[in-house]
Amino acid sequence: MFSLINLFKYLTVGIFMASQSTAVNPLEIKGYKFFDHVSGDEVVIKGIDYYPRPNDGKLNFNSLDYFTDEHRDLWKRDIAYFEELGVNAIRLYAVDPDKNHDSFMCALQAANIYVIVALARECPHCAITPDQVPHCYSKELKKQGQAVIDAFAKYSNTLAFSAGNEVNHFAPPGMPQWNGICQKKFLRDMREYIASCQSLRKVPIGLIIADTDRTQNVLYYNCQSDPRDKYENAEWLGLNSYVMCDGTGKIYEEALGLKALQKSFDSYNYSIPVLMTEFGCLSDSFPEIDGYQGQRTFMQAKWMMNQPELRSLFAGAFGFEYSIEKANAAQESPYPFKCFGKQNYGIGFFEPENCNDINIPCKYHPLPSFGFLKEAYNHSNEIPFTTVDSFSIPRERIGRSQCPKSFKPLSSFKWEADSAPFSSCPTEQDTDFVCQAHTGSSGGGFFDKLIRIAFWGLIATIVYFLRHEKPFGNDKKWSETDDTSSEGSSSNYSTSLLALTGMGKKYFHYQAIESDSSSDDMEI
Repeated sequence: MFSLINLFKYLTVGIFMASQSTAVNPLEIKGYKFFDHVSGDEVVIKGIDYYPRPNDGKLNFNSLDYFTDEHRDLWKRDIAYFEELGVNAIRLYAVDPDKNHDSFMCALQAANIYVIVALARECPHCAITPDQVPHCYSKELKKQGQAVIDAFAKYSNTLAFSAGNEVNHFAPPGMPQWNGICQKKFLRDMREYIASCQSLRKVPIGLIIADTDRTQNVLYYNCQSDPRDKYENAEWLGLNSYVMCDGTGKIYEEALGLKALQKSFDSYNYSIPVLMTEFGCLSDSFPEIDGYQGQRTFMQAKWMMNQPELRSLFAGAFGFEYSIEKANAAQESPYPFKCFGKQNYGIGFFEPENCNDINIPCKYHPLPSFGFLKEAYNHSNEIPFTTVDSFSIPRERIGRSQCPKSFKPLSSFKWEADSAPFSSCPTEQDTDFVCQAHTGSSGGGFFDKLIRIAFWGLIATIVYFLRHEKPFGNDKKWSETDDTSSEGSSSNYSTSLLALTGMGKKYFHYQAIESDSSSDDMEI
């Protein structure tokens, strides 16, 4: 007998699913690994560095923010390629915190992609400068960093904040302390700020270094010159390292540079996650394919994901980079970049040659190296993944590193930035944000919502008939009495609710966003 009561229950669940938001789960840090905050599964980062600079026009500049509604056509084009590539994270080099990024971040959420967001950018006083400590850290940068945190901490797919990119490149050779102490002071202030705001999700803050003076830099950012200052050390470290430059290497034993890097990190007993935030050395020893010289085979990506000795040291990696920047590459390797060039870092390029992503749209042209990285990322599960509950941190990888003697304590300097108090924390209302299901935006029109309600209502009705009306035949006549009786009804309803929830997760990436402020693990 048809049960209106139970059909109503199922329709209620369907409408509930239609109203829910789409989001990836925040991650959390335990020791030197990333874990899904909800499922507890280990997450190994497979990323690409993203700066979609067009070939021509007023957007053909460095350090622009392409990730707003104004440039929706640009990043919507590229997200489809991210999904094909198999990445679960991208890295952004510059954002403007005064602009809205809801649509961009929600579209990435729908594709299950996390984001590393830079706190600094290229503008006056917006980054650590080449000046000697303490003049390399300004109060304007302190304000800039807080604004970016306020703007991006609300997104569940903000993987981490980077307090700087390769500031050691601006230091005299062999003197990373020249401005590295400024870098650490800025990082420390941003950690204190985010911890002071109850309304902000505690997204971890780290930094990215160039692979020079390796040991000094790596140890410094994981040490505490003042044992009482719990904010001084980085919560994660990014390393831009180009060590696999032999295009003829086919097995890990032949990757001498990568093996030397492994040996270094074996000796550090590092206690925080390390990401290879740029990798992918260029060399004319890599093969020519389809007329394009020096196509990187990305064996390193395979080894980073599948070699046990590397997986135990690195939490993931970002290939450099998504697209060739014509402004950097064309002088040595004319468009369309078929000749080998020392700036041909992209795994694809934009066409036509004069595209500007304003009135001449750019179309992405994947190179053969795109296919190699795709293969590496999509066949990277050879090593079993652990879980947050089963993962036990080795004793030697607990605690802080020893500070190199060449770096003076932060307290040795008078800081201009200390004269600027922290900004007011954003309100709970400002940070209470979820993306609307299947819209790729923070909103969603009435028609979109109506379609979702109709879809989930149909799913609910189908589930009801399959479970209660037995259309494919059975020996028992299901009645309203049978349907609503005691624990059988409760069990069927609960099971169906789980079924609907599972279908929602599968098709619309539904996940609960839970913030447990009492957790001992770092939520990301």
